[in-house]
Amino acid sequence: MYERETEVKETYTVREVAKLLKCSDQTVRKFLNGNELRGAKVGRSWRICHDEVVRMTRLQG
Repeated sequence: MYERETEVKETYTVREVAKLLKCSDQTVRKFLNGNELRGAKVGRSWRICHDEVVRMTRLQG
């Protein structure tokens, strides 16, 4: 029997999070700038950890 592995990324870009949360990139940036979503700035772009994405999906219901 084969197990199907699901790829879980450690960090996500703003665009990836927007797709997962079904919202715009701008909304994700608003969450980041308003401290509703925690992330780290890497150069000019944001990186959001997997746990934060899970937390936000639970909050959105």
